[in-house]
Amino acid sequence: MDRSRLSRAIKGTIAATALSTSFATLSFAQEVVEEVVVTGTRIQRATDATSATPISVFDAAQLQESGQTTLEDFLQDIPSMTGGQLGSSVNNGNPGLATVSLRGLGSSRTLILLNGRRLPSAGTATGTVDLNMIPTSAIERMEILRDGASTIYGSDAIAGVVNIITRKSFEGAEIYASAGTSQEGDGQEYSAAWTFGASSAEDDGHVMFNMQYSRRQDIFQGDRDFSDCPLFESGDQVLCGGSGTTSPAQYFSALDPASFEGGRILDPDTGPRAFDSTIDGFNFAEVSYLITPQEVVSSYGYGEQELWNWEDFTTFEAFGEFLFTNRQSDQLLAPEGTFFQPVVPATNPGNPQGEDVIILRRLTETGGRSFSQDVNTWHGVVGFKGEFCNHWTWDLSYNYNRWVDTQIDRGRSNPGRFQTLLDPDACADDPECAAAVGGAGAWDPFRENTLTQAMQDYALVVNSPVEKEKLSSLQANVVGDFGDFALASEPFQWAAGYEHRKERAEVTADGAASLGQIYFVSGQDWGGKYEVDEFYGELRAPLMDGRPWVDLLALEASFRYSDYDTIGDDTTFGVVLEYAPMEHLRFRGTYSEGFRAPGIDDLFLPPTQSAETYTDPCANYGSSSNPVLRANCAADGLPTDFELGNSQATGLFGGNEDLKAEESESWTLGIVWTPTFIEDLSFSLDYFDITVDDAIGTFTTNTIVDNCYTSEGFSSPACDLITGPGAVGLSPSPTSPRRAADNSISGQILTTQNISTFETSGFDLGADYSMEAGPGYFTFNATATYLKEYNFQASEFEPEVDLAGFYGADPVTTRIAAFPEWKLLTNFGYEYDCWDANVTVRMEGEVDDIAPRENDLMTHVDNKWYTDFNFNYYRWEDITLTGGIRNVWNQQPPYVTNYDDMNTLPLNYDTVGRFFYGSVTFKF
Repeated sequence: MDRSRLSRAIKGTIAATALSTSFATLSFAQEVVEEVVVTGTRIQRATDATSATPISVFDAAQLQESGQTTLEDFLQDIPSMTGGQLGSSVNNGNPGLATVSLRGLGSSRTLILLNGRRLPSAGTATGTVDLNMIPTSAIERMEILRDGASTIYGSDAIAGVVNIITRKSFEGAEIYASAGTSQEGDGQEYSAAWTFGASSAEDDGHVMFNMQYSRRQDIFQGDRDFSDCPLFESGDQVLCGGSGTTSPAQYFSALDPASFEGGRILDPDTGPRAFDSTIDGFNFAEVSYLITPQEVVSSYGYGEQELWNWEDFTTFEAFGEFLFTNRQSDQLLAPEGTFFQPVVPATNPGNPQGEDVIILRRLTETGGRSFSQDVNTWHGVVGFKGEFCNHWTWDLSYNYNRWVDTQIDRGRSNPGRFQTLLDPDACADDPECAAAVGGAGAWDPFRENTLTQAMQDYALVVNSPVEKEKLSSLQANVVGDFGDFALASEPFQWAAGYEHRKERAEVTADGAASLGQIYFVSGQDWGGKYEVDEFYGELRAPLMDGRPWVDLLALEASFRYSDYDTIGDDTTFGVVLEYAPMEHLRFRGTYSEGFRAPGIDDLFLPPTQSAETYTDPCANYGSSSNPVLRANCAADGLPTDFELGNSQATGLFGGNEDLKAEESESWTLGIVWTPTFIEDLSFSLDYFDITVDDAIGTFTTNTIVDNCYTSEGFSSPACDLITGPGAVGLSPSPTSPRRAADNSISGQILTTQNISTFETSGFDLGADYSMEAGPGYFTFNATATYLKEYNFQASEFEPEVDLAGFYGADPVTTRIAAFPEWKLLTNFGYEYDCWDANVTVRMEGEVDDIAPRENDLMTHVDNKWYTDFNFNYYRWEDITLTGGIRNVWNQQPPYVTNYDDMNTLPLNYDTVGRFFYGSVTFKF
């Protein structure tokens, strides 16, 4: 078979399965793909295309043609993924993780598997898998089950499953290298991989080995016009602002902060004056990453060997798999500030006020806060499998996983030592402080460039915690049929199995943090564990086939019993109905119960401080039409034109050992049509409906604050969750028990609880077409998701919010993210002779701010279209050249008033811009 024909056949198969896995596939694919286990069931099928549940399948060629170096960027473009997802564009608060969120229900409700088996959690983030650990060059295909699968795989599969299948049967050797850069000459990406596979001389064994290196370089927010300054709005103007913690220091009276009519600053030209955020605000954006850098080295291996063949009993085959990945990643934020609000005594030689003052000083002399991770991940499987003489199959395996994250954070403050640095008397009594300040007597924070290296060495601390996670499981499965017992041409089939799983996580805090010497860093060692025993069963019953108007009618049923030592036991059930009145028309429907057991972090995380970005409802409240809001803001002692620059509220989040499991119900109903009057044309339409009750989550700061301040006389229960600055060690406001001295909200309680409900529904659409066009071959495939509703209720006391078609705080991550009604991914391809070209069009639908304020200027985002181009050339038998451009038209991210970072929604929109890449592949 010539290369062109083979390529078309494979692409046709993958395109068909990407739509629904129910299409009639090409005859070539039917010859090659014999018996496989499809994600979402353990019962073997003739081909992937016979699955009765909605599955999208993407192969290695599609991944390579996307030009993406990392798996995260490819998966996050798929229409069924929505909401906030962590990745390279999340700099603040992301320890280098890359995640996906099916249906926007969160990474912990999206089960990630490697060859059908679990991977380690990302440290203490139980149920969340870091996609960086999976080498893209080892992938054969990815199967995305767009339906709940707790009865088959257990906890965490509420939204669905992403099963990554590796190239276990690869033969020969392959070398791959790629490089890319943005139009601005930054954010370079490099990747190199080597893959080897061979069979034994007797063809009774096979080994495959892969090594990959990838590197991504940084981009700074200051390197892009849309993000080089944090924007804020005043009246009808959009202005460049910044943080009120600045250099030189903004200061307030320690006795009566309101006496200065707001903060003051020492102007080197005019002396003390009122603080002006448009002039004095610290631009934290220009020194923060827009794209975070990382290096990943991985090695993967798989091997299998036939051992015995007992003809009257069973075959016996051993297999093993291992994966090791080292990730080194970094995040860079603006320099630390004196967020702990130290007091500068009147005796400080630089104090311009002649009285004790509280300062908000940015430590610009330090160059910034850097966070680095050195993560080692191990995944290993050993097992045996075989086929009984009656053709039942079995397997027994042990799966061991380990995650170790050694972190180093630099530029962190020791509050006690900074307080000593500011007080000449206290500093004189401390020989180390006295040596650091020399003849100055104390540190002068009211002027720039005064924090010397000696002072930094005295007052700054390196934070180096270690996170560890271990996951192990013993699993046994048996798959068979009932022989001659059948109602149709195929017998009833069944699967049953058992799994014992253990997971443990622990955090070792830095020594200085344990002594309370690092601001905003927990010094408490903590950890937790759980064990679970599970049994499952699955039955497929073909009821009728080969009859008029009944080409196939089949029923599937499944159950899973789980017994946790933390929350007790639970049983879930699922059912699937498949009906094809004729060969080219298929209907399918599924119902499944699901659950998610509380993770180790959900249960055992100790109270930890967190700086949460929020929108203060009292900003310019004098122009609000809400009399309750105006009265409450006035009661806080705030002026009617109140402004709060970079709004962050210091709160407490943590675990809760009294949690119970989340419960869910999922429905899907679909139709697949492959009309006979047009060859190689297919359509699919699937409706989905998922409800999650008793969801584990926390209140968002915006929700707490908005509900409190819009309640008569602060009467909402949400007000009880704002415990005030004393709970987080901040200086209080003299006029409000809920606010710190800088008038930011503080002390809000964000512990996990079974308080929330999710309800989401919509439609997945697909189309696939291929045809001969001129001398070559044209292909087209498209997938789209219409999000009909995404309802979230934080608790029974809160209003239900429908995020479909809006952007706002993601209920899972609390970051501002978009949930467009429409999301589209299409590909147009043309292949001729020794080359092929592909154009991919991606679309994020329009969204509006879910909770705009009356004076907000930008609350709507239009449809955003992205075009990617890819070209492959393979004139030579064993060499393939690839080149392409992502974001061909250099589409820029939109500005929105309510943003989390970068003046936009970086979790949803391309922040890099036009990107060029190329690669070469050698095969031997």
